[in-house]
Amino acid sequence: VGFISGYRLPDSPEVLFVWQVVVDANCRGQGLAGRMLSQLVTQQSSLRFIETTITPGNQPSWRLFEALAADLDAPLETRTLFERNRHFGGEHADEILVRIGPLAS
Repeated sequence: VGFISGYRLPDSPEVLFVWQVVVDANCRGQGLAGRMLSQLVTQQSSLRFIETTITPGNQPSWRLFEALAADLDAPLETRTLFERNRHFGGEHADEILVRIGPLAS
């Protein structure tokens, strides 16, 4: 009913990049994405940062990662990684890089 894809950055193995979080439509609104993400993070050794990209209008993803940062008591920083016009020819929203951390040891 849920799936997360991600990987440790090859040049920065202390960073987990979360590529996608998916929950079946019938199971949304029950906190499953947050529980899966929290479980994934706790299983990672030597993890210091979590990164993902989110478009400005994707409020469910913003809430998910803001809640994760709060649960981990870690700062959340953002910056535009890919700009709508420069990288997507105006055909896709900006992609904002979200970085949570440093995480407590």
